[in-house]
Formats: sequence, structure tokens, C-alpha cells
Amino acid sequence: MSGPDVGIEPGQRIAILPAGVADGIAAGEVVDRPAAVVKELVENALDSGASRIDVRVEAAGQGLIEVVDDGRGMEAVDLPLAFRRHATSKLHALEDLRSIRTLGFRGEALASIAAVAEVDAVSRSRDGGEGFRVRIQGGELLTAERFGAPVGTRVSVEQLFFNTPARLKFLKQPATENAVISRLVGELALGNPAIAFSLAIDRRRVIETPGSGDLRAAFAAVYDHETAAAMLAIEEASIHGLISPPALHRGTRDHVVILVNGRRIQHRNLVFAVEQAYRGLREPDRFPLAVLNVLIDPAEVDVNVHPTKREVRFKNEGAVFAALERACYHALRQSPLYQLQATAGGPLLELRETAVLSGVSPPSQPSPPPPDGGAIDRPRLPPLAYVGQLLHGYLVAEAPNAVVLIDQHAAHERVLFDRILQRLEAGEPASQLLLLPHNLDLTPDQLNAFQQQASWLQALGFEGERFGPHTIRLRAAPNDMPESRVERVLERLLTDLAGERTPDRRLRETAALIACHSAVRFGDAMSPEAARQLLSSLAVTAEPISCPHGRPTTLILPDDQLRRLFKRP
Repeated sequence: MSGPDVGIEPGQRIAILPAGVADGIAAGEVVDRPAAVVKELVENALDSGASRIDVRVEAAGQGLIEVVDDGRGMEAVDLPLAFRRHATSKLHALEDLRSIRTLGFRGEALASIAAVAEVDAVSRSRDGGEGFRVRIQGGELLTAERFGAPVGTRVSVEQLFFNTPARLKFLKQPATENAVISRLVGELALGNPAIAFSLAIDRRRVIETPGSGDLRAAFAAVYDHETAAAMLAIEEASIHGLISPPALHRGTRDHVVILVNGRRIQHRNLVFAVEQAYRGLREPDRFPLAVLNVLIDPAEVDVNVHPTKREVRFKNEGAVFAALERACYHALRQSPLYQLQATAGGPLLELRETAVLSGVSPPSQPSPPPPDGGAIDRPRLPPLAYVGQLLHGYLVAEAPNAVVLIDQHAAHERVLFDRILQRLEAGEPASQLLLLPHNLDLTPDQLNAFQQQASWLQALGFEGERFGPHTIRLRAAPNDMPESRVERVLERLLTDLAGERTPDRRLRETAALIACHSAVRFGDAMSPEAARQLLSSLAVTAEPISCPHGRPTTLILPDDQLRRLFKRP
């Protein structure tokens, strides 16, 4: 609802837009799809101090979106005013923007929704008095009357985008819009575990959280109990939440939920901070699950960046990034080992994670420190006694009350990765002269990278010189790398280095590439002496349970599981 339109004078080319047009334009920024309506209404309910919020959706939001809460409600005089643009109870002066603690504050959401839909709102204040009801269509107030109602607020939105048919054309299929709404409500529930949420889509209950304040219980309601039980807790001064262990992952980043003071935000750099903590613990193109709330002084973050309030700016983003990465790093380095267990439905085996085995002697060499230099407990392998090799790819070892299978390639890759990374970080190249120099024909981009990054390649252990217009003669290679693989690795490195000005930023990726191509192959025979040396070296690495690409190195078959599988007492 807006003020009167302003006309145009004769000869005048610039005019103030009619209120209906202006409201429609503004609504397009805030309300772009049904999920945006749900978000704004639920955030208002959260700001009202509600302990329970019920969301009902029909026909993918075009038929009905209804949000009911038991919050403090509104007085009869405030309810019609709430649907006027820039009407809000959450700030009163420009200085208030510097310390916003509510999810809403711009006074645009309700007016934007009412401009493109038919809205029926009923509210009754917690302070007493009767309830009040308003009906608005396309921004025009139709009715305002006293109405019997419980304490709290109910907002029903129907005929969404009835007056903006162009917007309707851009909506996705109903199943897609319902999925977006479901994910949104799930994220809001995870960000507010002390509030009971329910979501019903076409009369089917989709989400029901207990509102007990237990984040893990809310996570179980949104996902499932098994996934929730596997999550790792983070309880630090400025970071609270849950992250998944390395073996629990998804195919997209959609399951990484970042909140700032309880506000769900979209922030690519902070999601990257979480992913950085998983370096070497997960496979490429797989992403963790996480719900992380960053607690920060409101004066240190600007939430007034976009009408949707999903984007924020930090005064010191680097400090927030470091704190988030460090908190995840600490939790993950206490992640459990992999083991095989029988499934609940029968004797089939499945990969799970188990608590770090106790009673294990600490490694003889210290592991690299975490990002903040603090000491933390790491996953450790139990003492292993080598038994033999299976299928030219797996090492078999015996541990206390368990049989252990080791992927020889993944294990050797982890050992070499730690060794190579430590050498590169210390600036100590380790080369071996080739028996005969190798002549390599390169593409123009590869040849240019070879010349521009000569010092970096030398630090990696590669030494050579130009030997023709498109050829180089390679004289030395990293001492851990079999000579038969040198050419392929160098060509791959040069392709990656083409156009790279600061190759040292790719330190871990380069070390992982060299380690992968230098490690013993899956299918190679290993002597008992070499196998025992590999197991000994693996035990003192920083992350013995996975290779640099996140694949497990070790699987543990506990004696009690074996007995159960063989039906022994």
C-alpha cells in the first residue's frame, strides 16, 4: 500500500512512477519466487519471538502459502501499517543499521508480497486485546476488521503473481519450486533449533522439528537420524555447528549452510573456507554437509547489502575465513577411522566410520600443526602386523582385535604426498639424474610455461633446457618418481601452469599430482619388506586414513563384526 500517484506536467518527460508500478518493481527484487515469500514470512515470525512456526504450501506456492506463529503478535493499529512500504518496528534511526540483530529491518517484504498477491493476515498481540484481520490484493487494502484469533500471527498468501504474468512464466516446475521451499525451511530450522518448525506441502508433512534447542535433533528431523549421529560437533567461541566426517558427502554445495548471528547467508568465500578444511580428506567433486553459525559483533558485519538480505560484507573477512577454516580443521582431524560393518538389513557390508581406536601409541614423528598452531588429536592407525598381499592391490595386516585392509596405492600416495609437501614448503628440491635425458615435444603454451616457471619446476625436481623450437631435453626428475612416468607428469604440470603467475599457490595440488604418479600402482606386486616399510611410513603421516584426494587408505574389520558375519558366538 502506497501513497497517491503523482501526475506528469505538460511537456515533462520524466515522471514519478505510479505507486502500483513502483511497488511491482520493488516486489521483483524481494519476491522472485514462492520460496522468497516463505523466507520473508518465516523470518518475520522468528523476529516476533515465536516458539513454533507452521508453514503450509499448496500448488507449489501459487495456490497458497501460509505461515502461522505463536509470537508476540501485532496490535490492531499496527497490522495495516505493516503492509506499507518501509514500515518497520525494527529500527528507527540510521545509526540502528550498524547493529542490526533482527533478520528483517528494511520494511519492504510484506509490502512487496501484498503488491503481487492476495494476502489475508490475522494477528493478536501477546499484550492482550482482540485479534485483527486485514485483506489486501495487489497492494490495495480491501478489509480491516476485528477478528477472533489466538496470540500470534497468521499470514495467508494466495494468487501469487496474479498481476505479473511475466513472473509466472519464469517459475520452475512445481516439483522444483517445492524442493526449493523445502530446502529453505530446512535451513531456517537448522539455524533455529530452539524453535519448532513444521512444513506441509499439499497436505503432506515434509519437515517437523522438535524445537528442543538440540541442533543434532533438528538435523535428524531435516535429514535422518543416521546422518545426524555421524556429524561432528563444533563448539568454539565464535563458531558453533555440525560438519560431516570425510566419508559423508554430497554431489553439490547445497548442503553447506552458513549463518551469521543466526542469519542464513550466501557467501562463496566462507563455503570455500569449509572446503579448505577437507583438503586431502575428500574426493574431488564431492562436498560436505555443514551447519555453521558464525557469531560476530553486529557492528562488524553489514547486512544491508541487498533487499533479500542474503549477502553480507565483513569488516575483516580474512579473520572470519580463518576462524571458520580453523574450527572445521580441528573437528575433522579428530574424525574417526573407516571400518566395514554389516548392514541393518542383512549380512552385506557397507563403509562406515568408527571412533578412533584407543590405546594406540602416538606416532614417532609429529604431524604438521593446524592452521592456528594449536595441538589437536588426530586419527591414528592401530599397531599393524603385516600378513600379506591380496589381488596385487591390497595389503592385509592384523591389528588388536581386527583385520585391516590397506589400499597400497592410496597408502603410498599419502606417504609420498606428506614427504613431497614437507620438502616443497621447506624449499628443499630433491632430484635424480635420469639415466638418459628425455626429449619432450611440447605445445607452445607448455613451452612458454616451461621457460617462465623454470625456478618452480626446479624446486619440484625437474631440470632441463630448450633443445629445439618445440622441444626440451629433461635431465633430472623428482627422486621419488619412476622414470617411466616422468614425461606424462611434466606435460600435465606444464598444462596446468600455462598462464599461472603464482604457481606456489597450487602447492598441495602439485604435491598430490606428483605423489599420485609416483606411488606404487594398484596391481603391482610388493615384497614383504617394502610392504612393512609402507605400513610403518603410513602410521606417521599427518592423515593416515585417506589419500590426498580423499579416498580411504585403510578399512578395519573388527573381530566382533567378523564373528557376526560368520555366525559365531
